[in-house]
Amino acid sequence: MFNWMERRSPSVWAIKQIDANVIHLCGRGEAAGPDSARKRRKELAENRYQGTIRLEYSGMDLHASLFEALVLIDDLVWLDECYVRWQDRRWCVAWVPERCWTYQGPLILEASMGPGKHFTSTEDVSAIREKASAPASPVPSSRWWDLAALGDEQRRFDYTSPPDLHRLTATSQKHRTLTRAGHI
Repeated sequence: MFNWMERRSPSVWAIKQIDANVIHLCGRGEAAGPDSARKRRKELAENRYQGTIRLEYSGMDLHASLFEALVLIDDLVWLDECYVRWQDRRWCVAWVPERCWTYQGPLILEASMGPGKHFTSTEDVSAIREKASAPASPVPSSRWWDLAALGDEQRRFDYTSPPDLHRLTATSQKHRTLTRAGHI
């Protein structure tokens, strides 16, 4: 009588990350794949499923390796809108937005806007911020480059100081040379 239920793809809760008292939950999905539904259900119960998960409402197919846990629907019991019972423990739920479903790094909690104690998850970008705010390596005070100036002579210019000083220096040296030679 219930054979049609065994043929249906098993429904799961996709958990992105598990912290001390918080689970970061992506939402409901189905374990899709070429194997039989019974085999997929057994692999899910043993936490060794390696197929694709089709998440509800988005229709996205994501690989099981993107999630820390895939829990059969009946194994996660909702206590209220913010807490669940799973593995004989009470967990706070933080909802993971769609943009973070494929994110490979750690997630952090953020309080949701609005009434209640809802939490959302977001990417932990503190390491990136530290790199961006770290002082840059010191730049040498001067860098010298050889350039061909007017005529055949080689002149050295310091590109860390204002360029107008070099032009004035080169012009005044040329003027002094011409003056000494009696051309002016």
